[in-house]
Amino acid sequence: MTGDKHPSITHEGQLDILTCWDDDGTKHVAWYHFTSDDEAYFGSSKKGRFDITLEEFADGLERIDDDAIYPELPHDAQITTAPEKLDYGAVYVKRSGLKRYKVVESDDCGAKQQMLTEALIMEKISKTPHPYIVRYHGCKVHRGRITGIALEKLGRTLDMCAYKMVGRDDNNDESRTKFEDLDKDAFLAGVESAIKFLHSLGLAHNDISPANIMLREADDGSCMPVLIDFDSCAPFGERLMTFGTPGFTDEDDKEWAISHKKHDEFALKCLREWWDKDHTYETHPAVVAFNKNREE
Repeated sequence: MTGDKHPSITHEGQLDILTCWDDDGTKHVAWYHFTSDDEAYFGSSKKGRFDITLEEFADGLERIDDDAIYPELPHDAQITTAPEKLDYGAVYVKRSGLKRYKVVESDDCGAKQQMLTEALIMEKISKTPHPYIVRYHGCKVHRGRITGIALEKLGRTLDMCAYKMVGRDDNNDESRTKFEDLDKDAFLAGVESAIKFLHSLGLAHNDISPANIMLREADDGSCMPVLIDFDSCAPFGERLMTFGTPGFTDEDDKEWAISHKKHDEFALKCLREWWDKDHTYETHPAVVAFNKNREE
């Protein structure tokens, strides 16, 4: 981290705030802020999320070196530059994987390589746009580096629609109704079409799950699937930096860390089985995995 400069923070809406767990199960809060030219700031605290004041959030921010999280524009590949003025009502900017960023400057969180890899994948995929794959608008570029990937902005993931939310009186009724109204066969045929398209390019997604499928809603209220999150996508045979979602990966597969179309085929099979299950908070794959790790 560099510099003593602090950005002006006047409300929490200027921050991305996350509750995180360390490897030993210790909970902490991390927060991030990006300026208009994508200077990145990071802060963390062991205090509870709602025990941290706005002043503490602001004072806790420290600048992250560009070189720690932003890849340089490659000289041997073409990267589409996103429009300078983006419509943030229609465009979502995906940043580096800062959830893995640590305060220790020498730690390599892998965010830089992951962003470059995903940008190159999106460049390849977007040459022939597919109706069931998220639309790509290019990369944000500042100071000779890729600082974000501009993508189509969508509202809800499949699992957001399916799972009943704890602590809410409406039990997520609107989203649940949307999920129940989906045509399972047609929806999953769209997902399968996107997967086969990737495979035709020699790529595997390697992380198919309800959390990585969003809904694109038409004017008539109908919805189609949109495959997102290509940071695990790679050519067949490449070693993966990130891979799979609990409940949608084959735990007996010894090649789980190698990109392969079988990962997508297995996940699609799991997705078909998942569709008809009881979708409560307690059965969410992330919750099941967390509870399992805590017990171990």
